[in-house]
Amino acid sequence: MHTTDIDLRLLRVFRAVADSGGFTNAQAVLNVSPSTISNHMAQLESRLGFKLCERGRAGFRLTERGAAFHLQVQAFFQSLHALETQALELREGLSGHLRLGLIDNMITDEGSPLGPALSRFFTYPENSVHTSVSVLSPQEMEAQVLAGELDAAIGIFGRPRSGLCYQKLYSERDVLVCGPTHPLARISDARALCEQIPKAGKVVRTFMPQQEFPFLHAEDETVTASVTNVEAAALLVLHGGLIGFLPHHYAASWIERGQMVALLPKYFTRSSEISLITREVPQYHNNALQVFLDAVNETQAAMCAEGQRS
Repeated sequence: MHTTDIDLRLLRVFRAVADSGGFTNAQAVLNVSPSTISNHMAQLESRLGFKLCERGRAGFRLTERGAAFHLQVQAFFQSLHALETQALELREGLSGHLRLGLIDNMITDEGSPLGPALSRFFTYPENSVHTSVSVLSPQEMEAQVLAGELDAAIGIFGRPRSGLCYQKLYSERDVLVCGPTHPLARISDARALCEQIPKAGKVVRTFMPQQEFPFLHAEDETVTASVTNVEAAALLVLHGGLIGFLPHHYAASWIERGQMVALLPKYFTRSSEISLITREVPQYHNNALQVFLDAVNETQAAMCAEGQRS
């Protein structure tokens, strides 16, 4: 078949279904009914001449040809986005799109260059860039930057993935906290706390459990809650009777009000490396992204210089 016969709307439906892992999950993305999704998928399969997916009791899965076509569709939409971006950049001034991914609750961290960098970016002369920001898990950010769905992302990342460039921005300090009525809140001796912490119920972030509690084994029964963000962790510390690590800048207001207790923060503290990721190939860096990266680097340099003077 000729590619001109393919309706972009049908391709967008297929991409959403494949990315979401099924028709039901794609409903929220597309905001259409399951019957509409089913009809669009049937139309696309009819035009292509082969089956894209299987549905049944075993669940949803792409066929072998469907999986290969999904890769082609992803590449097509990446090229389409690049074409749209390049066309916008032909205008005078700074235009186009900037798509950022972030970890949650960075706004209270005075050590982060993000806020001042955004101020620099938004005051760039003749800036008409449309900016979109998504709060995601580190794994989601890496996948979306690799797929070309995000231009850059800032978060806590583990082992570097091929195809991505990692730039360290700063270190975020975490403290171990509990609620004021928790039994550990009344222990002031470091050795006694060391004996009790392994036994206490814990909340951990799914992307860094071993970094938070290095002594944990794979199925430690004291890990009674797992979360993808610090807001959920704080909720379970405040109301679930659990202990957990939180960024100090985020927990500080609760600690000051006596609603949380930092457990000997001079001893029980850790740091997370916050990094910025982009795709390795510079040709994917549109003008808006480059101006944003320059703003981040300029802010970092200014913060380092200020730190050296103080």
